[in-house]
Amino acid sequence: MAHRSFLRGAFMLMLAALITRLLGFVYRIYLSRLIGAEGMGLFQMIWPLMNLVLTFVTAGLPVAISKLVAEALISRDRVRVERILRVSANVIAVMAALFTALMWLLRNLVRQHWLTDERAYLTYLVMIPIVTVIAISSIFRGYFQGLQDMSPPAVASILETLARIGAVYALATHFIRYGIAYAAAAAMAGTVAGELVGLLFLVIQYRRRGRLSLVLSDALPRSLESRLQTLKAIADLAVPVTFSRLIGSLLWAVEPVLVTRSLLLAGLATPLATKLYGQYGSMAIPLLVFPTVFTGSLAVNLVPSVSEAIAGDERHRVRIRMAQSWRATALVGFPASVILTLFATPLCRSIYHEADVGPILAVMAPAGFLLYLQAPLSGILQGLNRAGIAMANSVIGGVVRLGLIYLLASRPDLGILGVAWATTLSVALSTTLYFLCVWHYIGFTVRVDDTAKIAVAALLMLVFMNLLAPDPDALAGSRLTAVILAGCAVYFVLCCSFRVITSATVRRIPRIGPWLATVVRRLPFAV
Repeated sequence: MAHRSFLRGAFMLMLAALITRLLGFVYRIYLSRLIGAEGMGLFQMIWPLMNLVLTFVTAGLPVAISKLVAEALISRDRVRVERILRVSANVIAVMAALFTALMWLLRNLVRQHWLTDERAYLTYLVMIPIVTVIAISSIFRGYFQGLQDMSPPAVASILETLARIGAVYALATHFIRYGIAYAAAAAMAGTVAGELVGLLFLVIQYRRRGRLSLVLSDALPRSLESRLQTLKAIADLAVPVTFSRLIGSLLWAVEPVLVTRSLLLAGLATPLATKLYGQYGSMAIPLLVFPTVFTGSLAVNLVPSVSEAIAGDERHRVRIRMAQSWRATALVGFPASVILTLFATPLCRSIYHEADVGPILAVMAPAGFLLYLQAPLSGILQGLNRAGIAMANSVIGGVVRLGLIYLLASRPDLGILGVAWATTLSVALSTTLYFLCVWHYIGFTVRVDDTAKIAVAALLMLVFMNLLAPDPDALAGSRLTAVILAGCAVYFVLCCSFRVITSATVRRIPRIGPWLATVVRRLPFAV
């Protein structure tokens, strides 16, 4: 099997994630305009609960598969890979069957005691089949990521999103006539259809390019470790990852209940509380996390890459990955925070026709860089076999967020803005903890001079856009787009002039690298 580079794999995932996220925005814009913030709130109430169930079902195994397969490839241990996949598949199959049955049997309990708005119950029922589909898909995704062959998961994500958009368009448009509750359930049904398409593609790709007879055709006839050692290796990684995601998913599942009840304490009626949570969770948050299409892709690729470096006793490669991830996150995160803060209201008005979402986004956007940095830092810790440390950081941040939500959102003078402040403060705390832990294990490998140059470029970008648009809230449509694109162009030229981005760097990007390197060389002061 040819070695696949870290940057190439990360770029493939970034490109797919960018396309998927853009398509997802088309889907969310259409859906939010069709069913409104209130309908999006019903949909958003079920999503955290589904993630909680998926955490139980997958049991942290996708990350374990990715990491352990990458290690096994170094020693050409085909038997170990087969054992990893077999154990993981058996565990996930049993857990999927168990929790699908539990979700159905406990449906009335969920309806009466968990859902703060009973209209979300129909969406919950439609959600039940999706768990098994996503669980099976996670095995294939983890396997391909372990091979550092990111193309199948990347293309599967795009196909899944396209199928979901088509299904939601057909179903939600039809069922909206029966009410918001039916339209929200139809949106969930479209998600089920999309996941099925993605799973089918992954199965086909596994048969075409992922079979072990092709990947490890020259493998040894026996494993280099015992069955017990393999099981222990799986458990050592899967258990802390499971607990980390379990606690994180549990905290996230509690969030809609806590938010809506806190808003009720602030004196709001249930429909308005549901609408405000829809504005926060289904409108402001997707815009805030949009740049994670880049940093999240880095994190997925970091786990097998760091594991491979550790297995080969090349710790210097881990420090290189850290430096690359930090710089990439800064290049994306700083300007993203500037744009989302400065143009929060016009962006929300143009995209969702909901200007009231702007102030919610504006509170969280300045902490964007810290939020985007969490995924790469967590990926490095998992690759270093420190998944338990990542778990502790997530738990601390999640508990602090819920506590702050209760304290702030229940205040009538803050309301939903209290939720935004709680998110911002908890992100700052969690990222600080992540960074201190990574620093402890691999040292400080960040180039401060590059970070300072990127910050200056982002600041000058802010000044330039303020000169173009002294009243940002008055912007709309093509003028808003033009100002943002002009600001991004200035930022790019400044980064090249400061030699943060060089022709040698961009040349390594697959396909478009040589063309982009030619552009960079022609810019003033660039190299």
